[in-house]
Amino acid sequence: MAAKAAFPLSLILSVAILSFSSSVTAVQLDLIVRRKHSLFRKRDESGTFGNGSLALRNEQDLSYFCNVTLGGRDFEVIIDTGSVDLWVSGDVPGTKDLGVPMSISFAKGDVTGNINTAQLEFDGFTIQNQAYLKAETTQDLGDTDGILGLGPGSASDVRRLLNSSSGDPPLDQIFKQNMNTPNFMTFLLSRYGTAEGSSSVEGYPAQLTIGTVTSGLEAILNAPKLPALTDQFGPLVQHWLTLLDADGIIGPDGQKIQTQTNIRNPTAGTPDQLHVMFDSGFSIPQLPGSIVDKIYGTIPGAQFFSDAATITPDLEGLENVWHIPCDYEVNVSFVFAGQEFPISPLDLSVDVGEKDGSGKEICISFFQQIDANIEGNPGFGALDMILGMGFLRNTYILFNFGDFVDGSADNVADPYIQLLSVNDKSQNHVDFVNARLNGKGDDSSTHSGSSATTTSTDTSTTGITDSARLERSRPELSVLVIVAFVMLLGPGF
Repeated sequence: MAAKAAFPLSLILSVAILSFSSSVTAVQLDLIVRRKHSLFRKRDESGTFGNGSLALRNEQDLSYFCNVTLGGRDFEVIIDTGSVDLWVSGDVPGTKDLGVPMSISFAKGDVTGNINTAQLEFDGFTIQNQAYLKAETTQDLGDTDGILGLGPGSASDVRRLLNSSSGDPPLDQIFKQNMNTPNFMTFLLSRYGTAEGSSSVEGYPAQLTIGTVTSGLEAILNAPKLPALTDQFGPLVQHWLTLLDADGIIGPDGQKIQTQTNIRNPTAGTPDQLHVMFDSGFSIPQLPGSIVDKIYGTIPGAQFFSDAATITPDLEGLENVWHIPCDYEVNVSFVFAGQEFPISPLDLSVDVGEKDGSGKEICISFFQQIDANIEGNPGFGALDMILGMGFLRNTYILFNFGDFVDGSADNVADPYIQLLSVNDKSQNHVDFVNARLNGKGDDSSTHSGSSATTTSTDTSTTGITDSARLERSRPELSVLVIVAFVMLLGPGF
């Protein structure tokens, strides 16, 4: 059956492959998923979200932005837990150029400029002389104002290049203004309501909080505290890492998928526990190829393509994907600390808005094979998989920085991560039926655990390309997504 709604994307996947380089008011910022022209709603009249925050409209489910103000000018920047520092492109009134060159490089595209300082404002607080990269030139990065890194500050290249705490990233600066303020942030990534499915939590826009939790979701404070791992390969590749439970993926057949870390001599966990990075800059979750195959390989009619252009020329450049029937409901869960986190079937496959040679709508796997250049590579850190937006839309997540904050006292508690599922399996099914089956549930292929044999035109597993492109025929929906496994480089790169 033809899909009811196609995923609105023309997607450029850019994955960097270089080395990583008094009281504070609790602040809650809403986030926006950005198209060419961002659409803002009026201030939330009910005051549900508090602190005068703006309710912003999520339109694409591809990348999430928040507003920051530098030197009195507003910028919409990507929120990225996979990087640390702030960079912006454009004029910043009153900025001070420190004359220290810096570059941020992606596999496709780069940013160069000098480290500057300017007054940084979030809705509820002000940071004087915030150090950031003021981009003088950008290449192949599209229409974006910049990126706000929300990862642990130990990997900050701004701080390293300035060799001073004056280069601390924004969140470190916020927490240091009042050591009694809880050193945590949370965010919730909603689903775009007019595309496939409903909001991840009914009535909640996508939002980020600092030092407080979203009203109505306080249960996250009682969730198990997952250890935030210190990367065994060194602080310059520090990310939000934790451990999945042993065999902690429940496949479409309801059975656990056997897992085995690819990290040599892991210093945390057991060999059957995967090291997971939570990264809000990645649209497409990255999993070991063997697990991706076990998720999608038993779906009746599924086919694996090493070159997605074989499916349709519009998918040229995308590698190692599963082509699956759009009407097949895939159900998968991840398990952390004994708690199950189900993923919406609408996040497990994506309708690319094209038809194959037989006239059927094309849907492909949205959880994809991790690049071979990342998996097991010490330069990227000790990780097995990257859970990006496709996972994070299904959870409310809290990052407690603990002693990750620069200058924290030795007795500050260890950093940790907490997760709260915001999914209802019954609602997941309803959303899928409405989006893919025109509301006709009896026509769905909602099997759980079919072991039908699939075919594959190519069994090569060379990894996704560093720059993969998904094109749609509707240019007005074109969107550039910086899937930012961002690595900040020193001068000379």
